Amino acid sequence: MGGFCLIAYSPFSKFRCKAEQSPLRCPMTGSPLEFTDMPLFDPASIEPATAGLWRYAAMLPVLRHGARRVTLGEGWTPLIADQWAGRNLYWKLDALMPTGSYKDRGVGVMVNWLKGLGYEALADDSSGNAGASLACYAGRAGMRAIIFVPASAPYPKKAQVAVYGAELVEVPGARSDATRAVEVATWNSREMAYASHAWHPAFLLGQMTVAWEIWEQLGGAVPDWLIAPAGHGGTLLGAWRGFQHLRVSGVINKLPRLIAVQAEPYTPLYDAFRTGADTVEPTPHVERISADGIAISYPVRWRSLLEAIRFSKGMVLAVAEPEVVQAQEELAAQGVFVEPTSATIAAALKKVPHDAIPTGELMVGILTGHGLKNPPKV
Repeated sequence: MGGFCLIAYSPFSKFRCKAEQSPLRCPMTGSPLEFTDMPLFDPASIEPATAGLWRYAAMLPVLRHGARRVTLGEGWTPLIADQWAGRNLYWKLDALMPTGSYKDRGVGVMVNWLKGLGYEALADDSSGNAGASLACYAGRAGMRAIIFVPASAPYPKKAQVAVYGAELVEVPGARSDATRAVEVATWNSREMAYASHAWHPAFLLGQMTVAWEIWEQLGGAVPDWLIAPAGHGGTLLGAWRGFQHLRVSGVINKLPRLIAVQAEPYTPLYDAFRTGADTVEPTPHVERISADGIAISYPVRWRSLLEAIRFSKGMVLAVAEPEVVQAQEELAAQGVFVEPTSATIAAALKKVPHDAIPTGELMVGILTGHGLKNPPKV
């Protein structure tokens, strides 16, 4: 099984933090940890007969020897060709997961890791999707789940958390208040792990598989552009790490350019990118927006996200609430029903000048959540 390292991605890093002993923040810097010492990606090791992302089991070193895999067939979601805002592109339909959210990639891998460490209960803070996913996979693994959600979270998401049998704890105030509540509850607990989709390195490892799937589904090609919503940024950063790993392994010779999309007024990455700042300032908002999945005032992996976007010569875009609502409706009219968080990328693409992305360049947009998670009012 692999180790964890600090921020910088390197499969050959000499720094080690024992997973069984380290907190989710590095005790030296307070920064998030990442998986390292990963096996090189070997296309010959792919198991095409295995359902979902576990076709890459040889590259996912999270299972104890002889352990039973906890899975619901998550992953290997469709990649469909489409036209949007005058461009040809592909949508990666990560909304078509067991719980209707891309979070099943990271949560599925993370639950397998934590179950192998002997935890009996898992807790997380969530606006809904991560909580529902953790409740689902904890139940599948025979573990307890306690989910701290903002009281303002959409009812369908809270109901989904509860139906899996998890304990639902509604926290008044902002999204950050739910985070503080779960950290207090899990501090120094030996039985209950903080299974954070924002902080846990095994979650980010699971998100890498979306890049491997895109690469396979494109017949071994790498998109010129990759666009995704960005709250804490697990989707975009995980995909970037996945493509990086393919390149380090000698499988590909290029990386995509990244586009991160945020929803007003929660735009800390956009603000830092636009001004060229080296740090991110939290956005002090508690305003409710439809794109609740990215209503994040302070992304915990902001440094890695900005580094990746700038290195790739990408961009960060921000969209307003009316633009999101319109994009959700227009996507649905084309048969693609996603929640507002996913619709942000469709709204953002309308704002990109055509000369900024040359005609003929290959673009993939990751649609992260099903429309039934947060349906529009009719």
